[in-house]
Amino acid sequence: MTLQKWNYKAHTYESFDVPDDRDVRLTVDDLKKVINCANCGKEVVTEDTYSSLTIHNWIGLGYCVCEECYEQEWKDRLKYKE
Repeated sequence: MTLQKWNYKAHTYESFDVPDDRDVRLTVDDLKKVINCANCGKEVVTEDTYSSLTIHNWIGLGYCVCEECYEQEWKDRLKYKE
């Protein structure tokens, strides 16, 4: 699967390949479902995920990412804000 990942430095989306065996999601109807973080692939329970600041679908909705990846996205966002 190919997703789009925002590059703060270049101010553009770049293709981001996710292995086909990963279960990455935008939303799910079961908050106890175990899925994969769209960024690092770690298994995580959906209710413990965050909406990615950088990995989006075609209309800009963020895929589910783990807490560690979300925190790194915030750091990257602040780094390139200036």
